[in-house]
Amino acid sequence: MPNPAIIDLPERVRDRDIFRDVDGRMFVTLGYIQPSDRVLSFLKYVPNKEGQWQAGDTRYKRMFWGSVDSTVEGMTVLPQNYTTFDSHFQTDLVEPPRSMIKDYFSPEERLSEILAEPKDILEERVQKAAETLHDELNLPLSNIGISGSILWKGHNPRYSDINMNVYGFKESWTLHDNYANLENKEAQTRIRNLPEWDRGIERVKKRIPSLDMTDLRALFSRRKAIYVEDQCIGITSILQPEEAPIAHGSESYTTIKQSPVKLLMVVENADYGLFHPAIYTTSPTMIDGLSVSRIMVYDGAFGGLFKNGDWLEVSGTLQSVNQYNAGDISHQLMVGTKGGSGKEYVRLLPKSPSQLS
Repeated sequence: MPNPAIIDLPERVRDRDIFRDVDGRMFVTLGYIQPSDRVLSFLKYVPNKEGQWQAGDTRYKRMFWGSVDSTVEGMTVLPQNYTTFDSHFQTDLVEPPRSMIKDYFSPEERLSEILAEPKDILEERVQKAAETLHDELNLPLSNIGISGSILWKGHNPRYSDINMNVYGFKESWTLHDNYANLENKEAQTRIRNLPEWDRGIERVKKRIPSLDMTDLRALFSRRKAIYVEDQCIGITSILQPEEAPIAHGSESYTTIKQSPVKLLMVVENADYGLFHPAIYTTSPTMIDGLSVSRIMVYDGAFGGLFKNGDWLEVSGTLQSVNQYNAGDISHQLMVGTKGGSGKEYVRLLPKSPSQLS
């Protein structure tokens, strides 16, 4: 079945875009800090006759399961030129050359197709979710897209998830601040409650054992998602390319300590905390004579959860930030690095460390 969502590769890609390379591998773009000649991404699916997902006559096996470790594993099966040293992040990353991209999928065009004529129960729920976002929050349908396997028509109504995107800084905050307005008995929509996050909590606990269940429940109590009928729909906030607060090459990150360090930090500005990477500006915190005033989060378990005034315990990789335009050097903690896998996290604390037992 042809997919009208396949369009020309845009000049600037966005977080969570999906593309297929010349050998049929499926990739998902990683974040809004994107180079111009390549696409920072992770390998999600590979053609495999025994695979569980199928689009047209091709079956696919899933490679990425939501962890840094599976991202690293994906690097080992790719051509050598797909991995390159990124001068912004100062490390080797998966960045396929744009010349190797065969198909780019438009989330908005695919959603338009679904809204006009849903083909199965999952697409019917996507239609209902999009219409609810539009009707209840006045979000333009042009700022909503479908993601995941439904985008490239590899989904199976028996077991596939539904993932959607909302595009734009203002639109994302409108959604974040008004989830309660999506409760609608007639439309069979409701907000996901904390016990329904138990499987997600267990996955993070297994990946980061140092976080206890109290920590994780405090974090997941802030997570937001909706149900349409009995299906949970995750909605990701995505910046438009021109809205990105950091352009690729505008700064670079040099790791100061190879092992993660732990700091108590207070959030001063969470405007870009909804997006990927999540950026939190903090009150200056000292370590070894260095002032740290930013948290950059690439681990999706800790994005979009914190707000101004929150006290946090952050375990992350200490980095210097060379800001070329300003000519300044500052410092940040990066959460979600390859080297810090399983040891980097953000813990939500009481209003003041003095309240800790």
